[in-house]
Amino acid sequence: MKILIQLMSQNPESVLVVGFNTRPLVYSLNKAGFEVYSIDFFGDLDLYPFVKDCLIISDELNAHYHDIKENYAFYLVEFALKFLQTHPKINYLIIGSGLDDNFEEREKILEWIKINNYLISNLNNDIESIRKARDILFVFEILDTHGYKVPITCSLTDWEITTPNIKIPFVLKKKRGAGGMNVHKIENMEKFTSLISSMNNKTSQASNWLIQEYIKGTPVSCTTISNGKECEIVSINRQIIGENFVYTPKEFIYCGNLVPAEINEEDHELIIEISKFLVEKLELKGINGFDFVLKNHYPYLMEINPRIPGSIRVSETALKLNLMNLHVQSFDKTRWKQVKKIIKNSDPQVFATKLIIFAPKDLEPHHLKKINELNHVHDKTNINKKVYRHEPVCTVLYEATNFADSYLGALKIVDEIRKIME
Repeated sequence: MKILIQLMSQNPESVLVVGFNTRPLVYSLNKAGFEVYSIDFFGDLDLYPFVKDCLIISDELNAHYHDIKENYAFYLVEFALKFLQTHPKINYLIIGSGLDDNFEEREKILEWIKINNYLISNLNNDIESIRKARDILFVFEILDTHGYKVPITCSLTDWEITTPNIKIPFVLKKKRGAGGMNVHKIENMEKFTSLISSMNNKTSQASNWLIQEYIKGTPVSCTTISNGKECEIVSINRQIIGENFVYTPKEFIYCGNLVPAEINEEDHELIIEISKFLVEKLELKGINGFDFVLKNHYPYLMEINPRIPGSIRVSETALKLNLMNLHVQSFDKTRWKQVKKIIKNSDPQVFATKLIIFAPKDLEPHHLKKINELNHVHDKTNINKKVYRHEPVCTVLYEATNFADSYLGALKIVDEIRKIME
């Protein structure tokens, strides 16, 4: 490993990271010795020290997220193609969040690389594997066929009010989406009718939505690393979803993690079993994430993220490992055995908590300046940018020697941020 780092420092390999928020990935790749390039939406202040060059979409378009969110994937791809023209000799491509369900856009990037004979290697899942992993009805069918429990789920177009298997409360969720966006808990038929009537062009949109049994329990996730055939478990993580104390705008919005999860050993083993089973069935590569809800000691799968998950820096902090470096190595057949060995011999050294704080109101530069000066704050918003109500402000990452101290330590930082925002 020391020899590898020395060689990289003399002639560093380069990585282009494309995604909605690339800062955590960029940080780790830089620390591993890579020359890092980024196409990012936000352009957080703590991104810049770790990149050789970057392109910030909000700056390029001089636009706010709400203005371009419907076409975000289009812009992400167009700027990626433009960036590759400027930097044609980059070694590796990693796509983070932002293109989870945009298969055509992913294909466009790969086709552009092929047409222009760029030597850049694709360190992502094959598109067909991503397509299958993101088709939750397909995944549930696989699990059900092999005897695993799944939430009762059907397409909105196939659902009727009289369907006996799905009772109120239930969940209305969009097939495409991530981070808890476009997920609604239906507690009465009036709310359901209102949501349906608010959809434009209902006939074409109904097929894009799912009705799902509401599973009340503990949200957890599993992070894996694999080479398309073999799989190792990186960490099992407590998910923090829809918490009001960080001003989360909606009930199912992802707002953090606690690693390791500290759950029952039997629950732990079943999560591992299901995650490994799906990795192998879907032939996933690199680092991927699986979201579950634990109910009565049974993990019900909610979603697969066939990419590096948002919990990556929390897992790295807990394990004291550079997981992004291992992600890159997992695509090299000659290094897979070493990757497996490192993960197998790695246990959590500390507990780490991540919390995403959202704006309770429109924030001004003086708010952001004070928040950015706090310890344990990351994803620091540029003070020259307006932050509107319900938008993410920053991330808190706090480590300690036990579960409670890690979580309570993060909460203390959140309290400081809340006082600044009041």
